[in-house]
Amino acid sequence: MTHILIIDDNDDFRGLLQTALEGDGYQVETAPNGQNAAALLQARPADVVVTDIFMPGKEGIETISELKRQFPRMHIVAMSGRPSATDFDPLSIAQHLGAARTLKKPFPIEDLLSTVRTLTGKP
Repeated sequence: MTHILIIDDNDDFRGLLQTALEGDGYQVETAPNGQNAAALLQARPADVVVTDIFMPGKEGIETISELKRQFPRMHIVAMSGRPSATDFDPLSIAQHLGAARTLKKPFPIEDLLSTVRTLTGKP
């Protein structure tokens, strides 16, 4: 079964994503930040990581960079709800660092499901 890790500091949003992905047949774990996620991934690497960019503690950009070094074949989906500044687009930076896909919050849950299905090869 495909294993997905969701990293987001918002408990309600993390739970919403977990429920949707589990309903689509995935095994899902969650973490509130990159530091907690790193410990989970050392014990059991995920097939897909869905991570927010802006979080307290270890944030998403640093997390993506570290994950791509440790697990180069891992699929990463980056999310952010913050508007892009003229010289700083966090989702573009995430893609540059290795995120396979990006989602701008708020997004329809079906967009996440479709993205994860594509990355995992699920019809």
